[in-house]
Amino acid sequence: MSTRANRPTESSPLVEAARAFDETLGRFGELAASVGRAALDSNEGLARAAGALEKVAACEEEIQERAQALSAALTSARQTQEAHALEIGARAVEVQKRGEAYAGLLRRFEGVGRDATDLNAAAQKLLAAQRVDPQMPPEAISPLLSQLAELEERMKGLALVAEALAGDAQAADFDDLSRKSDALKQQLLATRNRVGLLKEALTQALPRTSWS
Repeated sequence: MSTRANRPTESSPLVEAARAFDETLGRFGELAASVGRAALDSNEGLARAAGALEKVAACEEEIQERAQALSAALTSARQTQEAHALEIGARAVEVQKRGEAYAGLLRRFEGVGRDATDLNAAAQKLLAAQRVDPQMPPEAISPLLSQLAELEERMKGLALVAEALAGDAQAADFDDLSRKSDALKQQLLATRNRVGLLKEALTQALPRTSWS
């Protein structure tokens, strides 16, 4: 059984006012019926009828008071509902803005992710295919160095983009997207380091005369 089901029912002011009005209205009906049934053929009967009429009049005044209380409770309930409606409207606008902000950052993340996938694939292809051989001629090494240098620079640039995205996501309080962007940046830098090591090894394999 749920916690809510175990809680005692709490009546709202509106419910209490409506119940009080209904009870008073019911009592008024009973008094009116008793007046109608009162015998008017004796002094005692007339006295009872007069007393019943006084009770009816008093109950009628109470009905007016209960009606005013019910009207006030209805007004208060309507004001509360209108206040909630304003809060919900403001929250809906906030939710929409936050959703749009997240969607924009997510599109940027997906774009960086696609670029990172392409660069990582290119890097893995070069890293898997190349083995540093001191006997490699300079004309074979130089094109590889150019490719590695370009790849290294592109990875550096994309890592900076991922870093900026992580900062923007964190500033917008989207911590999950910030962490993912930072992890993507770290992956790019790790692969870039491997590319840098291969480039350094190939540079060392070049004859010194080709450095000048």
